[in-house]
Amino acid sequence: MAILTVVAATHPRMRWIAIDLFPAITSRTARSGLLIMATVLVILARGLRRGHHTAWLLSSAALTLSVILHIVHGSEPLVGVLTCGVAVWLVLRRDAFPVRLTLAPRRRLVEGLIAVAVLIGGLGLIALVRDTAWHHVLHQADIVLLVVFLPAVAWSLFSPTRPPHLSRSEHRTRRERARDIVERYGAGSLDWFALRDDKDWFFSGSSVVAYSARGGVCLVSPDPIGPEGEREAVWAEMTAYARDLGTSLCVVGASRDWLPVYESTGLRTVYLGDEAVVDCRTFTLEGHAHKALRQAVNRVTRGGWTTTLADPLDLPPDARREILEMIGQSRRGDTERGYSMTLSRLFDPEDRGLLMSVTRSPEGRIDAVCQWVPARALRGWSLDLMRRRLDVDDLPNGLMDATIAATIQQVADRGEHSLTLNFAVMRDVLEPGGPGSALEAAIRPILQSLSRATQMGSLSRFNDKFDPSWMPRYVVLDAVEYVAGQALALADAEGLTELPVIGRLLGRSAADSPR
Repeated sequence: MAILTVVAATHPRMRWIAIDLFPAITSRTARSGLLIMATVLVILARGLRRGHHTAWLLSSAALTLSVILHIVHGSEPLVGVLTCGVAVWLVLRRDAFPVRLTLAPRRRLVEGLIAVAVLIGGLGLIALVRDTAWHHVLHQADIVLLVVFLPAVAWSLFSPTRPPHLSRSEHRTRRERARDIVERYGAGSLDWFALRDDKDWFFSGSSVVAYSARGGVCLVSPDPIGPEGEREAVWAEMTAYARDLGTSLCVVGASRDWLPVYESTGLRTVYLGDEAVVDCRTFTLEGHAHKALRQAVNRVTRGGWTTTLADPLDLPPDARREILEMIGQSRRGDTERGYSMTLSRLFDPEDRGLLMSVTRSPEGRIDAVCQWVPARALRGWSLDLMRRRLDVDDLPNGLMDATIAATIQQVADRGEHSLTLNFAVMRDVLEPGGPGSALEAAIRPILQSLSRATQMGSLSRFNDKFDPSWMPRYVVLDAVEYVAGQALALADAEGLTELPVIGRLLGRSAADSPR
């Protein structure tokens, strides 16, 4: 429509059609007015492309007004039909423009509209003056406006898009829209973590992609969520969106089912580790292999500790306060680590339907908790966080082992099948009998050294107590030249910059990376 308007401004016949469309435009101001309108339309097109509701509203209003003026003034039918078609199409696509402008962009928009009105009014006054010199000024203004239009088109088409800066309420609204999709289509063990607070959401059709733009990297986790038939389409749109952002793409915790889709767009997959999945129906404490775990469970049970399951929002206020205080004492770093595999919050009123294991002492003190999120594909639950009290010296060894064992039993009693436990990073490589390529043999000592700071090896050994099956997870990387930046962005997102030694090495680079 902007290009058609420019044609109307430069072609004599089209210019008179435009004068019929907008009666306020006189023959002397037709070209200037149309060039201004064309530039405004380009700016609105940019807003439409980014999903801005205000751009949709202004564009719909302008096109509807044009249709009315067509009817009133009986102008060129072809242009009227085209305008009406675009207006109807735009109105029907309302749901594609959910992004609400925050206060600062809204103020800039009002200032811009005032500037446009003043400019058009000034050119109109010049046109009314019967002075050749002033008409020469008007002619020069036409040239300037035409020159301005061309870079405006280039800016709209090619300049990088920035993620929308949303207020807290706007971010919450988008999160709840994503929640509707997760509840309808989310089935994987990581899908609920798409609702983490430091993520943004890209919507396409009935699908959502959870991501965060950090330091020139678009970190996606988990896999896109939506109907299976939309997989290729939604990933193609997400790839184009990341290109508009001017970022590379990195998927964290990708499942095997999605790898063909990622690889079809030129991305590379790298083994990241394994997720431990416990079958609650077959789990047992019997046998020599489970002797240590059985002893821990018996020790905790004899001491009088008990574990119950409940929706976190159903816990009484005093229990919630006690849990929050305990978790604050045991947290390492300023926030919960684990961009891809934690929810990052507790007791949010919207998080109905979660599960919490609460272990209490004989006196009723809460000494350990685990929070679980739904994993429908596994007919069970996925571990969100696992914490125990650190300010008491007489807690029995194996308290967390006993908490998980009790949870497994109670989940089975509920008729559910599975629990997914901690994620074991690079498990195959760290295992003594793991893959034995020359590269893996070379990096194994480095990873084993790193595991002492990040608990990579200890988490794998902890999981092994419960006889899990292992579900591989992958990191999906962009072109080779982006890998170093993606590694830093991933380390920042997962909270490795808050760990000793690693934090000192990565902290400066990660701190410079915008969220």
